[in-house]
Amino acid sequence: MTEIYLKGNTLTQIGQKIRVEAVVEGCEPIWFELDKQFQSMIDTESVDAFFVLYTWLAMERGLDLKIEGKVSRQLADAVSHDIKKMFLALCPRLHEIDIDVLNPESSWQQSDGSSATGFSGGVDSWYTALQAEENGTPYAYYLFANTGQHGKDNVEEVFAQRFAVAESALCTMNKPLIAVNSNIDRIFRERFQQRDVIGNIACALLLQQGISRYDYSSSYAPEDLGVFEHYDMSIMDPYLLPLLNTERIRFFSIGDEAGRIEKLEFISSRDLFSNEIYVCIEKTIPIKNCGYCFKCRRTQLALESIDRMALLKNNFDFSFYQKIRLGSMVGLFSSANENNLDLEIKNALIKKYGMNVFFVRVLSFVWSLTKKLMPVGIRWRTEQKFPYLW
Repeated sequence: MTEIYLKGNTLTQIGQKIRVEAVVEGCEPIWFELDKQFQSMIDTESVDAFFVLYTWLAMERGLDLKIEGKVSRQLADAVSHDIKKMFLALCPRLHEIDIDVLNPESSWQQSDGSSATGFSGGVDSWYTALQAEENGTPYAYYLFANTGQHGKDNVEEVFAQRFAVAESALCTMNKPLIAVNSNIDRIFRERFQQRDVIGNIACALLLQQGISRYDYSSSYAPEDLGVFEHYDMSIMDPYLLPLLNTERIRFFSIGDEAGRIEKLEFISSRDLFSNEIYVCIEKTIPIKNCGYCFKCRRTQLALESIDRMALLKNNFDFSFYQKIRLGSMVGLFSSANENNLDLEIKNALIKKYGMNVFFVRVLSFVWSLTKKLMPVGIRWRTEQKFPYLW
């Protein structure tokens, strides 16, 4: 087989769920699944959602791609030229391929004009949601996807529990959180972060019969953004998202102008904020903020730097935080040389405490040198036992 041939898609009901599955030759079928109550939002006219994903998959496997199902002409032109080049720049392991879209279409029935965004309960998604409320343009829907971000083990349970955490946090917004499950991560070879954006955007494309605008929460500082080789597709957000527009839905990158401190100050001062925040990368059940991964470390120290201790205590094990606080500071100060998000928080802590963190700065300098000289085996064991130091 020298090509992937995407013919169309099928829609079937499984209990109270609707499954939309690709009809494809030369590759495993990708599917999405969501509650039956949202069936009217599903795009059954095009294969746009699958087209974007199979383009990446074909480039992973070095196979040409032929699409028989209808595709947005705007999206077909962008993917076949600029987006394909961006994928190659981001991940040089991919292959140059030929893409043949047999039925591009530019005339579509428009949706009702509703807007949506993703929501996980984290800092970026909370900032996006509350900014929209502040601007008088609240979202009609929020999406919660499974496209690889929930790990490799007990995926369905982790997905379900994280959804419950996000749904609880979102209760003050009084809008539906739509869970979109998929088998994307079982099929793709590249790790989740390498292709995270297109997985999440595919979920929005799937629902473009009911959504005409989708805002994507940015997690990188402006100085880190660009089109170049990197492990995380999100660094291309402002450049990639507009190219993924179709005749029915438009995508926007939100929040890249604000740093972590500014976002947390904004979130914590809004009445609609439920005081529930979930940032953890760990997948241990039951789902909660672990307190020691790099995202928990960053968030806890950021909250301390702006005197939001009540929010810290409400969402993290505060007694555990106190035990590892010095190590967390040393780890964050050490990583700040390579991470602008950590650098921002380091500067905020120095501004707050002045010479009181001089000892931390000395320790972080020594720790940075130690990491460079550390044998691989010891490094791995240290990362596993003391993740907050890294």
